[in-house]
Amino acid sequence: MYKEIERKALKYFKGDYNCSQSVLRTVLEEKGVFFDQALFVTAAFGGGIIGRGEICGAVSGAIMSLGVLNGQLYDNITEVKDATREDTINFYKRFQEIFRHNTCFGLIGIDPNDPDAKQKASDAGIYSENCPKFVVEAVKIVLEMHKEK
Repeated sequence: MYKEIERKALKYFKGDYNCSQSVLRTVLEEKGVFFDQALFVTAAFGGGIIGRGEICGAVSGAIMSLGVLNGQLYDNITEVKDATREDTINFYKRFQEIFRHNTCFGLIGIDPNDPDAKQKASDAGIYSENCPKFVVEAVKIVLEMHKEK
C-alpha cells in the first residue's frame, strides 16, 4: 500500500508541487478530503517557507494535513486545535527520530542566507537526493498516526 502512496507523493514533488503541497495533497487524497484550495494555502511553504530554511515544507504540509484530518473528527475548533497540537508534538518526535531535525537548514545543512551555498547544493543534487525522503516519510507518519486514531 505504501509503495503506491510513495509514488504518488514523489510524482507530485517531482512535478509542479513543492514539498509542502506534495505532502498535503497526498495525505488528503488518501483520506478522501482533498480540496483544491489546499494547494494555494501551502504554496509558499516549500524550502522552509519561501526557501528560507525554516520549518521543512514537508513538515509544514504534514502539520496542515493533521489539522484538516482532525477537523473531520471533531466538532468544535477547540477540540481540533487541541488534537492537532498533540498530533504535531507526536509528528515532530517521529520525524526527528528519523532525521534528527525538522528545519530545512538542519536537514540539509545549507545556510539559507547564502545563495552560493544553495546553488552549489542544488548543483550537487543535495535537494533532489534528500528532499524526496522527507516528503515520503512525512506522508507515511501522518497516515500512520491517523490510522491509530
